[in-house]
Amino acid sequence: MTVAARDALEYATRDEFLKLYAVLAGGWVLILLGQFVFSTSLGSLLALIGLLGMFAGLLVVLAAVVAVLHKVLAESATEEK
Repeated sequence: MTVAARDALEYATRDEFLKLYAVLAGGWVLILLGQFVFSTSLGSLLALIGLLGMFAGLLVVLAAVVAVLHKVLAESATEEK
């Protein structure tokens, strides 16, 4: 089965996917901010906050990736029926 590039782009840029991509990008930003705070902090409390920010960002990224995969698999299963 082949899919046209136009159809693939239309599928990947649907409103539901764009929301999930925004969550994914937000997670990356949280990871980068947490890493910046962690590496530039002089006090242990700021380092802890930066570390927690990195872990929270990682959790958000993983959740967004799982959500995208779940959506793709769920929609492909309904299209086969």
